[in-house]
Amino acid sequence: MKERSFYLWLAANICLTQHLLVNSFSIEKASSRSSYPRKSKALFSTPFDASFYEDDEETANPFSSNINSIAVPPNTDVVLGINKYSHDTTLCAADASTGKVLFAMSKERLTRKKHDSGNVASLVEICLDQLELDLDNVKKVVVNNHHHRILPIESNIPHMEWESGLGINGGKEQGYTDEENLLFEAEQIEISHHLAHAYSAACQAPFNDGLVMVMDGMGESYRAMRAAKENGDKNYFSDLDFEGEYDCIPKDIKEKTQTCVFDYREAESAYEFKKTSKGISVKPVFKRFTKENTPPALYNHGFENMDSAGALYSRASSHIFGDWNACGKVMGLAPWMGHVWDNKSTNEVESMSAEELTRPILKGKLYMDGEEGLQIDRSSYLMDIPFITRNDPDLFNNEGEMVRAKRYDFDDNTDDDNLVEGMKKKIPTRVALDAIALAHRIQVDLESVFLDFVKHYQAKTKQKNLCLAGGVALNSVLNGRLSRELGFKKVFIPPYPGDDGIAVGCCAYALFGNQDSDTTSSSTPLWKQPLSPYLGPSYEYQNIQSAIEAAKPWLDVELVTSDERKFGMMSAEIESGGVIAWFQGRSELGPRALGHRSILADPRKKGLVRFINESVKKRESFRPFAPSVLSEEALNWFDLGDDLEDSSVISPYMSMTAQVKEDKRDLIPAVTHVDGSSRLQTVTAENEPSYHSFISTFFERTGVPMVLNTSFNTLPSEPIVETPSNAIRSFLCSMGTIEMLVIGDYVIKRKEPDIKALLGEKKKDGIAIPAMNPIRAGAAQYETKFVVDGDDDVESVTRVSMPDRPMHDERDGGWFELLDDLEGEILGVCNGKVSVNDLMNQYLVAADDDMRVDPEFQENLFGNILRRLIRLYEHSLISW
Repeated sequence: MKERSFYLWLAANICLTQHLLVNSFSIEKASSRSSYPRKSKALFSTPFDASFYEDDEETANPFSSNINSIAVPPNTDVVLGINKYSHDTTLCAADASTGKVLFAMSKERLTRKKHDSGNVASLVEICLDQLELDLDNVKKVVVNNHHHRILPIESNIPHMEWESGLGINGGKEQGYTDEENLLFEAEQIEISHHLAHAYSAACQAPFNDGLVMVMDGMGESYRAMRAAKENGDKNYFSDLDFEGEYDCIPKDIKEKTQTCVFDYREAESAYEFKKTSKGISVKPVFKRFTKENTPPALYNHGFENMDSAGALYSRASSHIFGDWNACGKVMGLAPWMGHVWDNKSTNEVESMSAEELTRPILKGKLYMDGEEGLQIDRSSYLMDIPFITRNDPDLFNNEGEMVRAKRYDFDDNTDDDNLVEGMKKKIPTRVALDAIALAHRIQVDLESVFLDFVKHYQAKTKQKNLCLAGGVALNSVLNGRLSRELGFKKVFIPPYPGDDGIAVGCCAYALFGNQDSDTTSSSTPLWKQPLSPYLGPSYEYQNIQSAIEAAKPWLDVELVTSDERKFGMMSAEIESGGVIAWFQGRSELGPRALGHRSILADPRKKGLVRFINESVKKRESFRPFAPSVLSEEALNWFDLGDDLEDSSVISPYMSMTAQVKEDKRDLIPAVTHVDGSSRLQTVTAENEPSYHSFISTFFERTGVPMVLNTSFNTLPSEPIVETPSNAIRSFLCSMGTIEMLVIGDYVIKRKEPDIKALLGEKKKDGIAIPAMNPIRAGAAQYETKFVVDGDDDVESVTRVSMPDRPMHDERDGGWFELLDDLEGEILGVCNGKVSVNDLMNQYLVAADDDMRVDPEFQENLFGNILRRLIRLYEHSLISW
């Protein structure tokens, strides 16, 4: 009762409110500009407001450096390939003379918004800053956006300025009318969507001729392509330039689009390509268009109602997860079909499993029309209430409280010994079993339809080599089957087959043109080998050091310049069961971490699957993890097909799934999915020497030539980390579940709160060291909400935003919910001048006489203050 009365008093007491800092934190937005300077001026519009940096403070910009390892001579002319205004806005820059790709990056890495869209002003700024060039160096730009044409819109600058003034359409984002986005002084070309996909793969394929299969959800509008052709638009190139030279479904597409309510869009395409000393030829041999069944102005452009195979797979993703772009989760869910769970503990049925759906969603031949063509049945499994909104009884307890908020959170629950301490087995809910059945059905159908499709054009064209592009080519299970079962000599899939790869395809078109089109031929030398995926910004020593310095109170940092020692420390950590994060070099382009922005662990420890999913990544436990394996050892551990010539090229970008060999599965359970499969990355010493050396060190210690690899991000819905500051924030937000962070030559661990230093209990040379006083990480803004229930009971929730703290997440304002008023007041007085004893004395003075002298009350008060100080430290709100 005494403690309760004290907190009642504390809630009403205002004696300390003068110390509670409620500092509004605002940043003046940079004004939109309507004039266009010839020099590239730092905007940092996304995600950095211009007022963050002054022109003479370049080192404050995390993408700037006094010494830049990727800078080029100032007279270098560049071409840009750009995917803009659609999801996965991306830029790719290359030397116009040599064809060398100099820089490539997706906007999501800057804004921290997955699949971010919009203009490219910030990307252009960072690209030119990294290369130490100006806008004058940009000579040609090739763009694509599959939702609508770009150049006709950008030719009307006054209208764009009007949109910016109202904050509508593209004008709602800063940078829309800036020259860094418009690039109007450069030569401008626009190409169609599937053609850009084809170029992204064909131009860097490690062979001189082959077949490119573009399998997408939604491509270019037919009417846009037709209008450009009929109007003689010399700045737009599409497959209609080869009209009559390829198979087309429907055959009467031109007539159909004249009478249909909406439009038709690219669904699937096939191309042949050939490289010679004179350049490259890329020609369509097949195109299928799909009708827009609903208005494109509606949700997601009516994508979920289109009849491409990719759109149907995406509809299943929406049905299960409420996200059209969660197709990778659907792919990971499908293999659980056939698994049987032990359910004895529920006193109901002894076992449970998903019931297979027998009726196909997709069937038929993509390359045929009419009844023999692709047949789609949505009515059976993709209508009615989406699984993501179902409220089945087993999601709730007897009091009606939802106890299974993660409706798809389950694992194989076969062995208690594999569970990390404190974790319990998880069996699937009813809706999860239904989701497994749907995921399995759509995956089986996708594989069946596309295996037949690719096989047909393999036979028709007699091509020996295969490239895959388009969003469907992210389906590594399908890719693995196409590679193993169809007998192609070589198969190539770029690390970015989705729409981030559109920028690479546009850049390739800008460099090389098409030998079958006199107007776009080029003398630029072709790429001799696949591009490196590591094309992002370069972070030099001072960038890393600055990020570490900003978070120094929460980090234990060791400089380790010897790779041998560093790799030994990393290997020892994961061998002991720890999880580490590795940040090295330039970031990867594409959705998968390939060793430069990775979380790594021991593939031999099955319990890590649940631990990393649940505690590190904060996601569903059913999701599998990939191995990064030494390429020279891959054939010893995985079934990669009988005709494989070179294991090093089978899956360098984590693009293919293969079966783990039967006698190896028990050795690497953490990277073996429930069906025995694994989505592997083969690592070569030639292309990735540091990563290869580290895995080799682990191999020497354990006899296992691979590590578990997953993308480095620990916050929900966050893309892979980009900057050193991103890496440190993600590491700290793991709350100790990631044991070690390696950035360059720095080996970093989380610093535990030094309680003895806080309380003045440390000594040096026998002399007591004065107590350290806690201090806030920066200015704080508080927000309190009050809820009054039917009984007039008042409940308050207070949260704080502190942009200067290392764990601040700008995506949601960085709000951190406080435990209570006591924690808020303690944070408010942490100004570096108040000790723990001062805090104790202030509260004791304010308490009544009985409480002040009560040892139990004093002990409780001290414990409550100390626990809150530790919690505030662990969340980087204070330090000492």
